[in-house]
Amino acid sequence: MNNNGQLPRKWGYIFGITALAALGTCIAGLIYKEYIIAFATGLVFGVQVFNFIKWKRQR
Repeated sequence: MNNNGQLPRKWGYIFGITALAALGTCIAGLIYKEYIIAFATGLVFGVQVFNFIKWKRQR
């Protein structure tokens, strides 16, 4: 970890991969009419996009 409080590059990859997986699961939930799963993974997708943007601004 850097001493100046920045997250390492691997965290950006983790946020991005998690967001893509959550988006895929959300779309699948909508296709199969599993709305609770779609809502929950949509929420995870939103939080991960927020984390990725925050991480990108730090760099």
